[in-house]
Parts: sequence; C-alpha cells; structure tokens
Amino acid sequence: MRDADVVLADGGSIHLRSIEPADGPALVALHARTSERTRYLRFFSAYPKIPAADLARFVNVDHRDREAIVAEVDSNVVAVARYERLRTERPHAEVAFIVEDAHQHRGIGRVLLVALADAAREAGIVRFVADVLPGNAAMLNVFREAGYPVEAVYVDGIVHVEFAIADAGRSAP
Repeated sequence: MRDADVVLADGGSIHLRSIEPADGPALVALHARTSERTRYLRFFSAYPKIPAADLARFVNVDHRDREAIVAEVDSNVVAVARYERLRTERPHAEVAFIVEDAHQHRGIGRVLLVALADAAREAGIVRFVADVLPGNAAMLNVFREAGYPVEAVYVDGIVHVEFAIADAGRSAP
C-alpha cells in the first residue's frame, strides 16, 4: 500500500498507510479511545485490553496473507482495516475494521475497504468474507455502499457477508 491522503465525504481528510510494527502504542491508544460498544461490535466481546500476543499479530503483517491499513488524522491513528487470507483452496480473506467513535460516519470505513481490496487483489485474493453482528448496521452499510455485490446470510446470530473484490468499489471516492 502506498501512502495516500484522501478527502472524505464530509470534506475532512485522512492519511492512509500500511501498518508498521512501531504502531503498537498507536493501536493501544486507539483501542483506549473506542467505546465498549465499538470494541464489542469489532471483537464480539468487550475486549477491554489488547493482549500482547494479539498486538504483535496486529502490527506484524506480511503484505500478502495479512495486511493492515491505518487511517491517520493529525498523525493519530483513528482507524484500522485488515485482511487475513483464509487457509482454504480458494483465494479468500477475512476482513475487519475498527474506527474510533469520534470519526465514525465520515466515510473512513468505505475508503479503507477500497484501499484494502486494492492491496488484496495485488496479493491474488478475489473475495472478502466477514462475520458481522446484526446490530452493526454501519459495517454492513460500508460493504454495500462501497459498490460490492454483497451476499449476506444470517447464521447462528451472526451475519456472514461475502463479496467479490474484482470490481472493488470503483464508485468510492
């Protein structure tokens, strides 16, 4: 992922870049600034603190099977999007996001999704999957509004979403 400055739908801007191992403290700070509800929607639990093993996995990516992109405002990480290639014969990856509460509903998720899909296609991934809690309408809308052909199935209290990334949100800014 190349660094990029992006203008959002609300007129504000963000800086996008690949995550780096040195971003550990920034992720801990982002996590501390998010509400319990936001953490629950992302991690399916309250997840009050990022365990050291998870933090190491979050900031160390290989840019092929695992990628993560951060969004910064005034040099502060305010959002992270990541994919992790699934260990199947199909070139699919699970995708996940977290956006700081104060920066939600600005279009950051959509911009991150398109950038992440671009990186995934370069790595040979053709489809994203995600499990989303039914109460997370904002995340479900990010997938749909980015212009992807979303397939969603409700199974065991979770919305399982899949979509091809070949036409990856070309309508996005």
